[in-house]
Amino acid sequence: MPKLKLTALAVSRLSPPESGQVDYFDTAMPSFGVRVSLAGTRSYFVMTRLNGKLVRLTIGRAKTKDDDPGFSLKDAREKAGEWVELAERGIDPRQVRATETEAKAEKAANTFKTVGERFMRQHVEPRLALSTHREYRRALFGSDTAAWADKPVDSITRADVRAVLDAMVERGSAGGANNLLAHLSKFFNWCAEQDLLEIPPTDRLKPPGQKNVGERTLTEPEIAEVWQAFGTEGGAFCDLFKLLLLTGQRRGEVGGMRWSELVGLDGDRPAWEIPSDRTKNGRPHTVPLAPLAAAIAKGRPEIGDAGFLFTNTGKTPVSGFSKTKERVDGRIARRREKAGLPPMPEWTLHDLRRTMVTMMNERLGIAPHVVEACVNHVSGSAKAGVAGVYNKAMYLEDRRRAFESWAGYVEKIVKEGVPEGETGSSAAPATATNPQAGRRTNPRST
Repeated sequence: MPKLKLTALAVSRLSPPESGQVDYFDTAMPSFGVRVSLAGTRSYFVMTRLNGKLVRLTIGRAKTKDDDPGFSLKDAREKAGEWVELAERGIDPRQVRATETEAKAEKAANTFKTVGERFMRQHVEPRLALSTHREYRRALFGSDTAAWADKPVDSITRADVRAVLDAMVERGSAGGANNLLAHLSKFFNWCAEQDLLEIPPTDRLKPPGQKNVGERTLTEPEIAEVWQAFGTEGGAFCDLFKLLLLTGQRRGEVGGMRWSELVGLDGDRPAWEIPSDRTKNGRPHTVPLAPLAAAIAKGRPEIGDAGFLFTNTGKTPVSGFSKTKERVDGRIARRREKAGLPPMPEWTLHDLRRTMVTMMNERLGIAPHVVEACVNHVSGSAKAGVAGVYNKAMYLEDRRRAFESWAGYVEKIVKEGVPEGETGSSAAPATATNPQAGRRTNPRST
């Protein structure tokens, strides 16, 4: 058996034998060596006694180039020393390596990313709506949790979760942090049920944006839920709440809508012209109506002589927003409980306006100045004086396209729906040609 002073260069220059294989023993560490096969493959090994018997243990393929897989000479020598020490203690290094290999495979199989994909396949995709799929994918594979991709799920700590949520709050997305926590809680609870971890890192974590009620934004599945809940309300509030979402205008503005403010409902450019005495900033505001919004407005019955679209008496606008909202919340809560889902985070009617603004920006890519114009926000010198009049006219077509894109997005969300257990209803989704789908008639409210 030839002996050789093993160096990285010497190992790389070893020629394959004419037949069989040849072992070269290291002069610096006699029990350690390298085997060269007929094909030229070089593998490190170590000879040692295990429980009184001489055994040959293969360490692994030798690395002869920087980009080659395998062991460097230095790493192979260190591994040989470790194995000789284990063998002297009566421990079989091969069993240790098998255990380590199994642990590595388990670690690779239980990373946040791989378990997340398994959660999607086994839990989300077979049970939940398409819009919900997107929300979970955004939570599990989006930029906020990207750093966790290769971490084992059982190594993610409460501090890790809190750091991500705090970062979202700091950049002004408290509502998004609440939504992320809700989805992560469901995921980590599922992991615990699968015995992948003992205590979910989201356990007992409170929504970081809980005190920032003014920053709540509904998710796509939540939009589908509230839309269907609006439909079961029936009457004036059914249509009023839907127009709050579709137009993004303030509650008092939509609730006090008059027939005299609506123009072109029978044409292809319908609009709602809110006079200055009914807007918060005292400026008249034109809201282009998407086909779905126009169809809802046009479908309202005319009651009394006061000209209000949403009225029970025919003399004054509807009242009782809070009680109606409580009924809607109750329906959603019962459906979620029946489906075994967590309660929907607290939301307000004003959050419908914020949801439209946020999703126009983030989902639809509409320019911020157009979104501001859609909700009658006044900011910047470009909207002052004569320039303001010019820009108002210039933005009108941009706003019409924005409202139509938003209404189309809402229609898509509602069409995809929510899980059967969540909705508790098989009512057809609303469309521009059938805006009253899913609506329950309430004679006292029409």
